[in-house]
Amino acid sequence: MINIVSLVDILCILLIFFVVTTVFKKEEPVIKLDLPKSSQGKPVDPNAPIIIFVTEDEKVFLGDIPIVPATNLKQSLEKIRKELPDSKFALKSSKKAPFGMIVQVLDAAKSAGIDQLPAFTQEVAETP
Repeated sequence: MINIVSLVDILCILLIFFVVTTVFKKEEPVIKLDLPKSSQGKPVDPNAPIIIFVTEDEKVFLGDIPIVPATNLKQSLEKIRKELPDSKFALKSSKKAPFGMIVQVLDAAKSAGIDQLPAFTQEVAETP
């Protein structure tokens, strides 16, 4: 007769290993961005901010909601700040996005009362 207790033990250890090593990612909208690199970039605060996306084809998203036209961003930000006064925002822009569009987003954020708008970057891989 086969001793099944040891097989169950091994199965439990494997199950614990897979649960512990699983990476849980927060869902982000399916927006392809090529982030700029920065040697001074820091990891984002775990208190997930609301992300403002700017794509290289001049589209603006607030979270996963497209803002059309981009000039409506200020009103959308003001609405969110009224509903959630402690909300934080961050900018995630493609490195090929037009600088004028990024300035427009920064102006809209400033007009909506957002004093700080941190930006996402990719960490530069250090070469030895």
